Amino acid sequence: MTEPANPYLDREQTRAKHFILRRYLQALAHKVLHFSDIAYIDGFSGPWQSETADFSDTSFMIAIDVLKDAQRRVEENTGQRRTIRCYFSETDRTAFSKLQAAVAPHHNPSQGFEIRTFHGPFEDAVSDIRGFIGSALPLVFIDPTGWTGYPFDKIAPLFDRRKCEVVINFMYSFVSRFIEHPDERIIASLDPIRGGPGWKERLDPTLLKGLAVEKLFRETLRRIGSFAHVVSTCIDKSTEDRPHFFLAYGTKDPAGLKVFREIEWQALREHARNRAAAKDRKRELKSGTADLFGDHDADVSEASVDDLVKLQKLRAKERLIELLRLKGPQRFEQLLGVLLEEFMIRETDLKNICLDLEKAGHIDRTWGPGNRKPDVGTEIRLNLA
Repeated sequence: MTEPANPYLDREQTRAKHFILRRYLQALAHKVLHFSDIAYIDGFSGPWQSETADFSDTSFMIAIDVLKDAQRRVEENTGQRRTIRCYFSETDRTAFSKLQAAVAPHHNPSQGFEIRTFHGPFEDAVSDIRGFIGSALPLVFIDPTGWTGYPFDKIAPLFDRRKCEVVINFMYSFVSRFIEHPDERIIASLDPIRGGPGWKERLDPTLLKGLAVEKLFRETLRRIGSFAHVVSTCIDKSTEDRPHFFLAYGTKDPAGLKVFREIEWQALREHARNRAAAKDRKRELKSGTADLFGDHDADVSEASVDDLVKLQKLRAKERLIELLRLKGPQRFEQLLGVLLEEFMIRETDLKNICLDLEKAGHIDRTWGPGNRKPDVGTEIRLNLA
């Protein structure tokens, strides 16, 4: 098999998804392994559409690579080896055979790295997965090809613990096509991830139907899993300016939300550049001539992400003032949890928002003089003068 120079060529959406998965796993593992074992659960492992002989462009191999590296680094720093457990589930027999062969060499219980594979529907593996996780902190990754195979009522036991993380690929482009489908069986097939029958009546009427369905999906996930925070990242199609899927992220720890928002910003800027390159290739194929302004288009695309963040920061600033008026003084970390969930901003953005509001005389400077910024424990309050 000849290795492509870029295994993600014309798969820019997958590249963005794997960027987020890799960066988040790195951040999570290096933090969690200092106090706990980790269990990584991949509900729809594949492999699908892999372009590499070693499957390095698949979610399961990315996870193995990141987790083995984190385990080694933490052991070097602390002298303690934590256990990593990976559970890979796949229904397709051919894909499962490839999966088994690819992960088998990495199964090494004597070195604290355990792998278990399951052939069958992900929902049927829940009981086995719970036993396999043990006392480890689980990260559940669900990346289906549609919207079935992970009914929330059946997989909810995976989230029934004090700490848990989940990333789910909500296939927006597929789901949005069937929202108004006349076949009641198709509509009913969406019930398990929408909170049951009658989900159309629970949609937010102020949003477009597709976005309302995605919002209801997040709300249902939050309720079923008792997550403190559930947010999502929109990944657009490679050469079209419309969503392909949303990566929904659920966590019970505000620290996870901070990390995810940071990685999201990095991923969207890179995805914007990759999409610009994909659009250039499409134009070149159509016209037969190279685009002299390709680099400029990439810069413009990244700038568009920054413009989106600026708009989000403006809305977050207004919301912060509203919260202080409604609830009175709030600790910085309280505002952080609320605003990072409502808006696509990072912790550093919120700190700068506070600085701007203080300079404008809207809030008091309660975090000390000089170049200091508000942080955990800082009380944020309106300037009543």
